[in-house]
Amino acid sequence: MVKISIEEIYRIEKDKLLRYYERIQNQLKNSGPTQIISKFLVNQSIGSNYNDVYETLLYFKDMLVEGKELLDLAFEWIRAQKIRLEYKKYLSRAQYPQDDISLAVDDCIFQFFLEYDKYIRNILSKDTKEHNFSALYEIFFSPFESKNLSINDIVERHIDNVPTHFDGMEKIDTHIVILRSGLSNVIVKDYVNVLVARKEEKTKKELKFKEKTTYEIKPDTGFKGLLIERMIKTSCISKEKIADKEIENAVAQFLSSYFKFGTLYDFDGFKDLLVHNLADDIFSGLTEKLKRTNTLDNIRYLVLNVITIFSKTIKTKRLDGMAWKKDLTPILKTFIIKFIHNI
Repeated sequence: MVKISIEEIYRIEKDKLLRYYERIQNQLKNSGPTQIISKFLVNQSIGSNYNDVYETLLYFKDMLVEGKELLDLAFEWIRAQKIRLEYKKYLSRAQYPQDDISLAVDDCIFQFFLEYDKYIRNILSKDTKEHNFSALYEIFFSPFESKNLSINDIVERHIDNVPTHFDGMEKIDTHIVILRSGLSNVIVKDYVNVLVARKEEKTKKELKFKEKTTYEIKPDTGFKGLLIERMIKTSCISKEKIADKEIENAVAQFLSSYFKFGTLYDFDGFKDLLVHNLADDIFSGLTEKLKRTNTLDNIRYLVLNVITIFSKTIKTKRLDGMAWKKDLTPILKTFIIKFIHNI
C-alpha cells in the first residue's frame, strides 16, 4: 500500500506563496530575512501579531536541519493551518460517549498528528529539545484570536510540562506525551466550542419548535449570558487563563441582551432578574464537580451582595439602558474575574 505524505494530504500552493514572498522581499529590500518572512506570514494571517511571529522564527532559526531555511518553517506554519481546519471539521462531526473530552484529545492526536510529528521532526535538528517541539505545536495550532502567543512564555511553560526522555543512556519514546503537552489545551478549547455550538443549535431548534406551536410569543425580557457561560466552561475544563478583555466583552453582551438604548429602566425593576440570570449563566458553565461546591443559591447570594453594594452608590434609580450598561460593566467584570480566580 502506497503511503501518502503529509505534503500531499495537506497541500499548500508553494509556487503562489513563493511569488508573493518575493514581492514582499522586493518591498523590504533593506530588511533582514527574518523580518521579511515575518511580514510575509502576518500578511497571510499567520500569527497573533508581527512581534510574536518574529520572535518565534528567531527562536527556531538555529534549530533547523542543514538544507532547511526559515522560509521552509514558514511554509510549514501555513500548512499547519490546513491541518487545523481539517481537524476542526472532524471534531465538529465527531461523537464521543458522554462528550468525553479526553477521548476527543486522544482521537484527534491519533487521526491527525502522529504522522505529522514524524514529518515535522525532519525539519528541526536531532538535538532539538523535546519541550521545543511541544512549544512549536502550541504555536502552530493555537487560534490566532489568542491575545498572546509569545514563544518565550510558551517555552518556559513547556520546560516544566515535558518529562525527560532518557532512562540512563536509553532514550524513551515520548512522542505521544509531547503531542499531548503541545496540543491538549488547543484541542480541548476547540471541542468545548463544538459542544457549546451544538447546545446553541439544539436550543435554537427547540425555540423554533416552540414558536411554531405557540400562538402568542412573549417578548424577550431577560439577560442572556451565553458568552459568560461559554467562558466559565472553557476556564473550568481547560484551566486556561481568561483575558480581562474577554470577560469585559462577555459582561457587555450579557447587559446588552436586556438594556436598550433610549429606554429608561428603574433599578428595582431589573435587579432581581439580573441577579437570577447572571447566577444561572455562571452556574451553567461549571462542571458537575464544581457545581457541588458552588451551588446556584450560593452564586445568587454572591451576585446579590455585589448588586446591593452597587445600589448604595448610585444617585438615581432610573437611567437609560446604555447608562446602566456603562455603570454595571466594570462592577460585574470585577466580580467574574474574582469568581473565576477562586473556583
